[in-house]
Amino acid sequence: MTVEQLLARQGDAVGRRRATRRAAEPRPEPEVRDRRVPVASALGATRRDSRPDEVPAVRAGLPPVPGAARPAPEVGARPGPPPVPAAQAGLPPVPAAPAAPPVAQPSVQPAPPTVQPGLPPVPGSGASLWAPAERPTRRSGPIPPLPGLAVPPAPPVERPRRAKDRPPPSPGRRRAMRVATALVALLGVVVLYHLALYFYVDQRIDRVDALATDGPEVLAAELQDAADTYLVVGSGVPGQTGAASVATLVASVSPDGDRAVLISVPPTAMVDTPVCRTPDGDLRNPVTEAFASSLLDGGPACMVRAVQQLSGLRIDHYLGVDLAGLPPMVDALGGIPVCIIPSQATAAAAEPPPAGPSELSGEAAAGFLAPGDAGTDVTGAAVAERAQRLLTSTLRGALSTDTLLNPVALATFLNRASNSLTVDEQTTLGDLRVLASTLGDLSGDAVQRAGLPVAQVGYVPVGTDEAYVVLDRQATRSLFDEVIDGTRLPADVVEAQRAAQVAASQAAEAPEPAAEEAAGPAPLVTAPGEVTVDVLNGTATTGLASTVADALRAQGFGVGTVGNEAGTVNETVVRFGPGAEEQARTLAAAVPNSVLRPSDAIGAAVQLVIGPGYSTVVPVQVGAPAGAEVAPEPAAVEPEPAEPVSC
Repeated sequence: MTVEQLLARQGDAVGRRRATRRAAEPRPEPEVRDRRVPVASALGATRRDSRPDEVPAVRAGLPPVPGAARPAPEVGARPGPPPVPAAQAGLPPVPAAPAAPPVAQPSVQPAPPTVQPGLPPVPGSGASLWAPAERPTRRSGPIPPLPGLAVPPAPPVERPRRAKDRPPPSPGRRRAMRVATALVALLGVVVLYHLALYFYVDQRIDRVDALATDGPEVLAAELQDAADTYLVVGSGVPGQTGAASVATLVASVSPDGDRAVLISVPPTAMVDTPVCRTPDGDLRNPVTEAFASSLLDGGPACMVRAVQQLSGLRIDHYLGVDLAGLPPMVDALGGIPVCIIPSQATAAAAEPPPAGPSELSGEAAAGFLAPGDAGTDVTGAAVAERAQRLLTSTLRGALSTDTLLNPVALATFLNRASNSLTVDEQTTLGDLRVLASTLGDLSGDAVQRAGLPVAQVGYVPVGTDEAYVVLDRQATRSLFDEVIDGTRLPADVVEAQRAAQVAASQAAEAPEPAAEEAAGPAPLVTAPGEVTVDVLNGTATTGLASTVADALRAQGFGVGTVGNEAGTVNETVVRFGPGAEEQARTLAAAVPNSVLRPSDAIGAAVQLVIGPGYSTVVPVQVGAPAGAEVAPEPAAVEPEPAEPVSC
C-alpha cells in the first residue's frame, strides 16, 4: 500500500464524517476555481501537466501530496473521496479491480470515485463505505458504574449527643471549691511576692566589675572549667583597723559539689599585685604590698588579680561583706543556729559560744566575730574562719522555710543584706544560695580548711615601719596546685593538721606534773621607775605598741622608742644588753609569758618586742620573794575525757 492510498483512506474517513453532519442541513456550494497545479513525480524523473479541472488534495496543516490531485467538484455536488492517483512513471502497473456497486444515499449522491487503470480499488473508497446510514435519535441514559470501581458510601456521621443536665453541686462541694480557689490564689500571690522581692533586692545589691577570668595569671584554665571558686572578703572586723580589719577566704567547690576547700589569706601577707583597674576606671601599676592593701587602695578588681597572681586559681565569683552589718542581718532572722566546734579559731574569739549547737543573736554574733587578745591571730586565719561560719549560717537561715513563709522577716533581712553585700556583675542571689547550701550541707572531711604556709611573721622591710607576713612560696605553690588539680589539700598538709589535733587533745587530757620543790627565782631588786623600755610591735596588729606603752607607763615604767620590730618573733621577747639583766627581770615580771633574751647589739637598752601570746601588763612588787607572787595552785585533778562535739 502506497502513501497516496493511505492518505486517500484517511480522506474517505473524513468525508464520511462530514457527510453525516451535512445530511440534515445542506451547505452552500463552494466556488470552483480553475487552477493548474504542477505535480512532480515521486522519482523526480518526468513532469506532466495537470488537467484544468484538478486541484491538489490539501489538508489542514499538511502540504499537497504528489499524485493525489483530484478533480474539482462540480457545481451542486458534494465533495467525495479523492480519486486514486494514476500510474506514475517508474512504478509497475497495478491491475485493475472491479468497481464496487453503488449504494443509494438518502439525499445527495456524491460523484463516483475515479478509478485509475492498472490500480486496484482502494479499500473504503467506495460510496457505500462512507455514506452514513440513518439512525433514529435517542437520549442516552445514565451510565451504570463499572464493576469493582464503585465508591462505597460514606459512613453516617454521629452527631454528639447533648449531655444530660447534671444535678447542682452540694453545698459542701461548693465550699471545697471556693477554699481550693482561694488557696491557689494565695499561693500565686506568695510566689509573685517572692519573685518581685528577689528581683528588687537583686537590683539593689552593689555590683562591681571585679572579675578577670581570662587573666594571664590563671593556670590550667581547662582544669577549672567545671569548678567554682569564690573570693569571700569580709571588711570591718570589729575592734580592728587597717589591714587587720579585712578577713579573706578563698572557697573552691568541686564540679559535682561533694567537697570544698577553704583557704584563708593573711591580710598582711606580702604579695605582688599585677596591673589592675580601680573603681574609678584608672589603671593601677603593679606593686608589692600587703594583701589587704590591694582591696583598701585598689578595690575589688585589684584584690581578685592579687589572689589569681598568688594562687593561679580563676576567681568565678566575688562576694564582699560588711561585717558590721552582719549582726543586724542575724537580728532580722530572729537568731541563727550555729554549730560551735572547739578549735583555735573559736578560742581566739572575744566571746566564744559554748561548744555544740548554739542559737546566736546579733549581739552574740558580734562577740563571736570580734578577736580576743591582740596578737593571737597574726595571720588572720581565725577571724576569716569565724566570719565564714557566721555568713554561711546566716544565708542558710534566710533560706529556711520559716523565713520564706514570713514576708516581714524576709523583707527586713533582704533589705539589710542588700546594704551589706557587694558582688560582681555576673553573680546573682542564686549563686550565693548555692554557696551557702554547699558549705552548709558538707561536713567532716568533705570540707577542708587551711591557712597559707608562713615562713616569717613580723617582717619589716627597710625604709618602712609596717610589719608583713612572709609566705612560704614553695609550700604555697604546692598547696594551690593540689587545689587546682583535684579540689583538695596536699596530703602532707592534711597529715600535719591531724597530728596537731591529736597532740592538742593529748595535752588537754594529760595530768599536769606535780610542782617540784624549788627555791625559785631571786626576788626583784629593780623598781619599775628605774627601767626605761623600748616597745616594738612584732605582730600585724596596728597600734599595739602604743597600747602596750601606755600600760607600762601606768605601772611606772619609763618608755623610750615606740615602733615596729624589724625582724620576726614567735613569742613576746624581752631583750637586754650587758648590765641590764635586773631591769629586764623586772620588765619580764610585768609582762606574763615573756622570754628573756640577752643581746650584744642593743647596748645597755631594754626592749620589749610584742609577739604572739601577749595578753596584758601586770603590776610588780620589788623585794618580795618570787614564790609570794605565785598563787598556790590546786591539786591536779585528772580531767574527764572530753566527748566529741557533733551537731
